[in-house]
Amino acid sequence: MAIEVITYAPTAFYHCQHCELAFREVGLGERVRREAAANALPDDLARDFQALSDWIHGLLDTFGSRIRVRVVDAASIEGFVKSVRHRVGRYPAVIIDGRPVDAGTDYQALQPLIERRLAASGRL
Repeated sequence: MAIEVITYAPTAFYHCQHCELAFREVGLGERVRREAAANALPDDLARDFQALSDWIHGLLDTFGSRIRVRVVDAASIEGFVKSVRHRVGRYPAVIIDGRPVDAGTDYQALQPLIERRLAASGRL
């Protein structure tokens, strides 16, 4: 089962290879990346993304290799194209096996749907 989530995701930018090497050698590379990741989203979106991440980790713990989860940044070109294709205008948007599912941020409400679809396909 394929599950895609279109949402605003933290974006990390990297410096040129020379600067990255220099930062890593003086021990700044990881700190700079952590700081950039911490400031990549406003607080409310960061909390929403953390809740989404927790849900996805729970799905993977529960269903393992029976599902494939992919997160697509809504602000990316791919996210824009997928949003138009699936006619979604609010994020996060969850797409299960190519079909958008309206659950808002109540991710736990999707659990029975995922279980039913896996059972119907004989993968539960």
